Amino acid sequence: MSTAGDKVAELFHGKAPPLNMFAADSNWFAASDRFVPYSALHLVTVCICLLSIVALAALGRACDGRGQTALRRLLGLFGLLYWLSYNVWWNRNGIDVASGLPLQICDCNGVIAPLAMLTLNRSLRATLYFWAFALTTQAFIQPALQFGPATPLFWWFWAQHTIILGYAVFDVAVLGFRPDWRDCGRACVAGAIYLATVLPLDLWLDADYGYLGDLPATQIPPFVAALGPWPLRAVIVVGLAGLAFAVTELPWQMARNRAVARPRRAALTSAPPCVGARSAP
Repeated sequence: MSTAGDKVAELFHGKAPPLNMFAADSNWFAASDRFVPYSALHLVTVCICLLSIVALAALGRACDGRGQTALRRLLGLFGLLYWLSYNVWWNRNGIDVASGLPLQICDCNGVIAPLAMLTLNRSLRATLYFWAFALTTQAFIQPALQFGPATPLFWWFWAQHTIILGYAVFDVAVLGFRPDWRDCGRACVAGAIYLATVLPLDLWLDADYGYLGDLPATQIPPFVAALGPWPLRAVIVVGLAGLAFAVTELPWQMARNRAVARPRRAALTSAPPCVGARSAP
């Protein structure tokens, strides 16, 4: 009979599995070594992550200007240290270039997010906003994760995505970032650079960075495999990303349109009657 530890090893196809936080024969490990999407564990985990994001935004809004600056810089440094620690841990037994390079979208956004906090560079903030709200949110909705809380990978995964989305929310709710269509264009340019870098590497290394590689359906997440065979699948992924960018900009554009229309309506309703106009009998 295979143990829970054996199952984890099988998921890594014979490679070194994540370090186990509990003995492989313990009841706790047996009950929590696997993560099942849309389970109670999934719901509880997402709720905890969202509450953490709300708490961070509330803390930022409670600070004065100097406090917000200090908190922003602290978040930037913490994000960079976390990203570095995670990637060192992941490749602790050597780098597998087909899966160990930090080239997934959220790996890249894990660097962009803290750099945006540290520099307030408009292009970095735009990329963080659109990549986080359009793409990173998918990790909360349909996580490509198999390992439960008995392994560090579970905690690394959720913390990394919470950092990215939390920093994007912090930028909007605390720092006042308001994206426009030019920012959407900046994010698209960053996406094009990512695509031009990752797609050739996927084909060369037989990898699936960005879910753009030509791998069998059994080796990719089900929601990606459902998009059809490669290369059509890659085209659809890129198209859906662009559509998601536009959707995340629309609320801001609609708000601007309403703000422009409101004074015009007020001016029309408050305008005095024309001189010489005859009163109704």
